[in-house]
Amino acid sequence: MMHLPGILYTSDTQIGLKLNCQLEEINLKLKTIFCHEDLKRALQESSQTVLFIDLRADQSIQEIEDRKSILQYMREQCTTPVKVVSIIDQFIPLELLESANFLTDSYLEYPPVPEEIQSLADDLDSIDPVVKSTDLPESRRIFDQNRYVVTYTEAMIPILDQITKIARHNVTLLLVGETGTGKTTLASMIHELSPRSAEPFQNIACGALPSDLIESELFGHLRGSFTGADRSKIGRFEAAGKGTLLLDEIDILSSKDQAKLLKVIETGQFEPVGSTESRISEARLIVAANVELDELTRNNKFRSDLYYRLNVLQFRLPALRERPHDIIPLAVQFITECCEQHGITISKIHRSVPEMLKQYHWPGNLRELKNQIQRAVLFSNQGELTADEFSPNIIVEVDQSNQAKLYQDMENKSLADQVAISEKHLLQKSLSENGYRKTATAKALGISRVGLYKKMRKYGMLEQKKSTTKKKIQAEN
Repeated sequence: MMHLPGILYTSDTQIGLKLNCQLEEINLKLKTIFCHEDLKRALQESSQTVLFIDLRADQSIQEIEDRKSILQYMREQCTTPVKVVSIIDQFIPLELLESANFLTDSYLEYPPVPEEIQSLADDLDSIDPVVKSTDLPESRRIFDQNRYVVTYTEAMIPILDQITKIARHNVTLLLVGETGTGKTTLASMIHELSPRSAEPFQNIACGALPSDLIESELFGHLRGSFTGADRSKIGRFEAAGKGTLLLDEIDILSSKDQAKLLKVIETGQFEPVGSTESRISEARLIVAANVELDELTRNNKFRSDLYYRLNVLQFRLPALRERPHDIIPLAVQFITECCEQHGITISKIHRSVPEMLKQYHWPGNLRELKNQIQRAVLFSNQGELTADEFSPNIIVEVDQSNQAKLYQDMENKSLADQVAISEKHLLQKSLSENGYRKTATAKALGISRVGLYKKMRKYGMLEQKKSTTKKKIQAEN
C-alpha cells in the first residue's frame, strides 16, 4: 500500500488533517478532494490508488446523495484499479449499504487509534487494487408494475433471463425450491409481465387444504354434491378466468387429483365435483413444489406422465444460503418496503447487522429474512437499526456457530494456542454484546481501549482481509 497514492473524499475539512497526521506513520499521504467531478478526474488520471471515502452516517441528505453517486460510479464506470477504504462511525447509511457491501475492501472507524491504522496498513498490503466496475459479481433485475427482483447469484441470473422471455408465452411452468425461496413472488411477477396481467391471479397452497377438499377447491362443486355442500361454488381454475393460476405444494396431491390435473393440462377441461358437464379452463398454469418431483416420480409417489408434462420448463430456485451475495441487497429492499408500509424511517444500520445477517443460515429463506427485517424495523428507535432488534434465536445461532468453530479450532492445540483461541472468542462475544462499541467493550473487559485494539490486532479482528477473488464486504468480526 505504501507505494500507492491515496485519495480522501469527504465534505469535512477537518477529517483530512487528522487522518494525514495518523497515516504518516504508515508512509501514506492523502490528497483530500471535496468535489464529485474532481474525484472522478483524479481517479481517471491515476493508474492505481487507495480511495478513502467518508461514509459516516451523520451526514446531510445532500452528502448522502453525493456518496451514492460516487459509489454508483465506482460500481459501473470507474476503470482505475483501486483499493477502497470506507470511513464510518458505528453506523452505515441505509442508502449506501448495498454499494458499500460490494465495494469496500476495509473499514476504518473514525476517529481511529494508532493500532487500527497499523492494522489497516497490514490489511491493504494483502489486497491488490482491482477495477471495481469489472470485478464485482454480475447482477440481474426484473420489474413488474409494483415490485422488482434483483440477484447477484450466478445460478439465479439465467432464471431471471429466461422467465422474462417465457412470461409472455402461454406455457405451463414448474418452480421448484424450498419453502420461502420466493416461488409465489416470482409466479406473481410472471403474471404481471405477461399479456394476462389485467386478468385475475389465483394462488392456492395445496398443502394448506385437507385432502378431501382439494378437488372442490380446484374445480368447484355443485350444491348437494357432498355433505356440507349447501351451495354451489366455483373452483380456482374457473375463478382465474383468462388469468394465471399458481398451484403451490403440488407434490402433496393424491394420485386421483394428479390425474384430474393432468387432464386439465392436456385438454383444458375439468368437471366440478358432482357434475358430469365439462368446463373449459382458459387460465395459464404455474405449479410449484418444495421438493424435487423427479425423485418422487422414481419412488412412485408422483405420476410420471404428469411430471414429464410439467418438466418442459422447470426452474429451480436456490435457497438463500446459496445466495450469499444477495442477502444484503435483499435486506435493504425489505427494509425500504417495510418502512414504506408502516410509515417508519430507517436512515442507518449498525455495522454489526450485515455480518450477522450473512452468518445466519436462514432455514426459512427469503420469507424468514423478510419477517425478521419487519420485526427489526418495528422495534427500531430513532431511525437506527441494530442487532438487538432481531430475534434472539439469530443472535444465539451465530454465537453458537462461532463457539463451535472455537471448539473445532482448539482440537489438538497446545495450551498456549487454546488460551489464545479462548481469548479471541471472548473478545468476539464481548464486542457483539456491546454493539461493537470499542469503548464499552474495553470497559466491560476491564482493559483500556488501546489494550483492546492491541488484542484485536493480535488476533486479526480489526478488519477482515478481503481476497481479490471475493466480491463481498467482510465487516469487522
